[in-house]
Amino acid sequence: MNFKQITLTALLFCFGLAGNVYSQELQAALDLGVGIPQGDFRDQSDHLGGGINLMGGYRFANSPVMLGLEFGFMNFGTDTREEPLSTTIPDLTVEVENSYNLVHGDFLVRLIAPPSTFRPYVDGLLGFNYFFTETVIRDRDDFFDEEKLSDTNYEDTALSYGFGAGTQIRLWQKKGPMTSDMDDVEPSSVYLNLRARYMFGREAEYLQKGSIEIEDGEVFYDVSQSKTDLLHIKIGVVVNF
Repeated sequence: MNFKQITLTALLFCFGLAGNVYSQELQAALDLGVGIPQGDFRDQSDHLGGGINLMGGYRFANSPVMLGLEFGFMNFGTDTREEPLSTTIPDLTVEVENSYNLVHGDFLVRLIAPPSTFRPYVDGLLGFNYFFTETVIRDRDDFFDEEKLSDTNYEDTALSYGFGAGTQIRLWQKKGPMTSDMDDVEPSSVYLNLRARYMFGREAEYLQKGSIEIEDGEVFYDVSQSKTDLLHIKIGVVVNF
């Protein structure tokens, strides 16, 4: 069964349960995952992104429809080198790190099965990708890895949209009757969250690992430009209220 068939099956399952009676619901999720460049983006870069994702959602009572917001951070690699602090202070050497990052934000519409041991769902998403390269200066051999100076030296933003599917597997449920009083917000259950999504990203300019060169005190940027399609694979935890 391929990804489209899984998505269709989950969609039909959610619609089939739309008539069930169950209370409104809040969800908060924390995920870890990878981003795999697709299409033109993959042709430009073969670096995987790794990062963290936060999501908050509200499901309407007696409905499979959930609305939510997501924000995530992803790193596509770093370059590190040691340099003298300046030409006038050549005996003071610092560590210089360039990191190649992505911040994404998405509005999602989710169709999800009612609370149960397994809760399949499908998502539709609309949002943005913000690519930025950050340069950080640190002391060499700093145990706490504390930043001294930092600057964003290249950035660009592109719209994105896509779809996804996943399932939540219940790990814990509160004993006793559930309450629908949203003024008394406390965790009612915890789920393991497994999901995948394909995001179509509009064209953007970005730097990647190895694209910053220093020659004779000058900085040269090898800028890449392409559409920014990404396949996201995520695993995390969902807390229901």
